[in-house]
Amino acid sequence: MASTDPGNNIENLRHYLQREENISFQDFQNILRDATNILQRCIDPNQVGSTQGLIYGHIQSGKTAVIITTLALAADNGYRSFIVMTSDLNDIYNQTLDRIQRSLDGFEVLGKRDFQRYTGNPVTPLVLVSSKNPKVLGKISNLVQRLAWQSQTTMIIDDEADQASLDTNINDSNRPASSVNRAITNLRQTLTSYVYLQTTATPQALLLQNKNSSFRPNFVVPTTPGTDYVGGNFFFSNEDFNSSSHVRVVPLMEVASLRNDNTISGTVTQSILVFFVGAAILRTQGSTKNYTYLLHTSFRQADHSLATRLVDEYRNELAIELAIATRNSIEQMSPNFRVGLEQAYADMQRTFSHIPPFEDVVAEAARAMASTEVIEINSRTGAGVSPNPSRRHTLYIGGTKIGRGVTIKNLLVTYYGRDALYPQLDTVLQHARMYGYRQAELSATRIYLPQHLGVRFYDIHQTDNIMRGKCSASHEAIPVIPLMARNIKPTRRNVLDDSTVDVATYLGGQRYFPLLPISDPDVLGNQTEMIDNFLSTFEDRTPYSITVDDLLYFLRFQFASPESRGAWKDDLIRQAVSSLRDIPEYGDRAALLIVTRDSDRKKDRTREYRGIGSVLPGGFSPTNLGVPSNCPTLLLTRFNGQVDRLPDGVNRGWHGVPFWVPVIQFPDGNYAFSVNRS
Repeated sequence: MASTDPGNNIENLRHYLQREENISFQDFQNILRDATNILQRCIDPNQVGSTQGLIYGHIQSGKTAVIITTLALAADNGYRSFIVMTSDLNDIYNQTLDRIQRSLDGFEVLGKRDFQRYTGNPVTPLVLVSSKNPKVLGKISNLVQRLAWQSQTTMIIDDEADQASLDTNINDSNRPASSVNRAITNLRQTLTSYVYLQTTATPQALLLQNKNSSFRPNFVVPTTPGTDYVGGNFFFSNEDFNSSSHVRVVPLMEVASLRNDNTISGTVTQSILVFFVGAAILRTQGSTKNYTYLLHTSFRQADHSLATRLVDEYRNELAIELAIATRNSIEQMSPNFRVGLEQAYADMQRTFSHIPPFEDVVAEAARAMASTEVIEINSRTGAGVSPNPSRRHTLYIGGTKIGRGVTIKNLLVTYYGRDALYPQLDTVLQHARMYGYRQAELSATRIYLPQHLGVRFYDIHQTDNIMRGKCSASHEAIPVIPLMARNIKPTRRNVLDDSTVDVATYLGGQRYFPLLPISDPDVLGNQTEMIDNFLSTFEDRTPYSITVDDLLYFLRFQFASPESRGAWKDDLIRQAVSSLRDIPEYGDRAALLIVTRDSDRKKDRTREYRGIGSVLPGGFSPTNLGVPSNCPTLLLTRFNGQVDRLPDGVNRGWHGVPFWVPVIQFPDGNYAFSVNRS
């Protein structure tokens, strides 16, 4: 284990980050604590060997600050050789290189243009900053050999390690490993002793790597975001978007309609007006910042071009209308623009405690309107997101380039309509460019998206919280990923070993049940009678030892209604319990307990009488009844199924017939289910 005593490099970095990046003393202490947790799990620089770990950050939370602090702390404790691998996109690469050069003034820092011609003999810590490009990584390998780094321990940082570093040919034995993966492997093999640290906010692909893979971390350190960070906990902590101060639900934008009708929807134009009004209010309150807007509705470049043209045309029309308002009066504006601006102003009143008069806001918007540009962001245009936009208003229209690693500075309004038939958890989460250090602009921050995409972000946020909790508790790489919606995949399939990974759900030590159990007699058939007969000799509140096969007998029935949300899916539960049998720690042991045969539980009002929030009685503890925690347990409750109609006709009860509801208690352990069987 490496020493973790802070020295001059940490002190210099502390002063720099406080002076240049306004990172508070307490926030830096949190960053240093994370760096300490990372370094203490690394090998001593004088030790021969290797290890690999994961730095689990938040979207746009400042992972680079953690990386830089880890480098400084490592240098204070004997490390001299460092490699940082980052994006092959020039704007992101240059941003990372520049920040490392400015932050670590006690280090020699080389960029990729320096590798071939460097002939120095460093007397200070040396950082090689490389893009993840096979040719550039090859040059790093050659330089490492020239510097004789084989004789010392090197720290390698792989930024966004789940993106380009994994083998996309893992399931094709007839093809070599993909080029970047092969180049990273060759670099690591060049070194006798190294620490390989992966960083990402979306580690699903890394955690699902085969346990023998050199790209699966041996330890995980979740990081702590700064004080002013706003993310999923703020925007998507629940599904009640209609009560949200910042999320606006809109109809799903029909790209075909946009293309055919040659117009943008009213919700898009309203979001643009909200952006200009919000920016104007902030400026009237003394802000001098330049603000940005993001329209992210499609992955098709043709759609980006059309949307860019239409948004630019609308911007020009708005400029004309604002000029009319300032030359004459607001009343002489066309009704559509005047009403739209009034609605945008009313929206801002919901979140600003003090707001200037409407006329002053319109005047400020008109004054700065000329300082506006609309930019199409994709690989066709080659344009990127500017780290420091030069105009008062920048409206970005684009797709894939507005994602991983891209920080959109001073982003006020996001219109997100991009959808996929089989969305990937890591990809969607990387699209959350609205997350970040946005407290100063929070009153003017808005997110426009369809209901189902809002629910998707909510589900993904729940998954991310569960993963972080498990990783924080154990600092181990959990072998599986919880998925809160059936159609969401954890990551792209081509980097996962087909022979060891199944995509499913569930966490060790947790209980799961169907949120909306089947109660319709036409669907139940004779299911209740069959279970009654099987349990006729079992007593209530008495635990029984059974085999996993016995447990699976019960799970062959269908318990969850097709519209039931949440983690319980009948077939996935069966897969999860069945796979436990193949883990020696659990074997073929299981347990069963009948909680009660006459529950009168109804659907919950908080779920709009569309499901239940619990099955077990309040305060009920299976452990107190002798139920073991080291094997899967089936807790069965028989609902009496009575109809119970409210005065408005809503049935908070069921269909009038009894039915059984299962609760599966997974055995204690640091696992979830996606499933990584390796």
